[in-house]
Amino acid sequence: MNKKEDTAGGRDVLDNFEAQFKKSTLPLMVLTILSEREQMYAYEITQECLRRTDGIYKMPLLYTTLSKLLEQGFVEEVGKVISESNRVRVYYRITEAGTAHLRRLKSLYIRLSQAVQSVVYTEKERND
Repeated sequence: MNKKEDTAGGRDVLDNFEAQFKKSTLPLMVLTILSEREQMYAYEITQECLRRTDGIYKMPLLYTTLSKLLEQGFVEEVGKVISESNRVRVYYRITEAGTAHLRRLKSLYIRLSQAVQSVVYTEKERND
């Protein structure tokens, strides 16, 4: 497929697909990373995600996602520290409700990703 076929209205269709995928999976990624440490600040979460994905999965809209997770009671602020560069670091941790929600998200993600794979890939492709 050439670039013209991959573009709709001047916007790259693949970029749009990637953005929507990340928007949908970002809460799952954030909660998973937070579930493994006592507390973290946003930059640490981003760096951990980049490390685990070899730089492929950048976290767009992280602060928006953290705000929604706070509102929903799935994460909480546990402190603020002013760094040497005079930046405020807000530390977050996952709550009990967040841990329960994470379990449900993981289960749903597995079911949905398996269902999509069963449509997108032939049985031979899935087994290779």
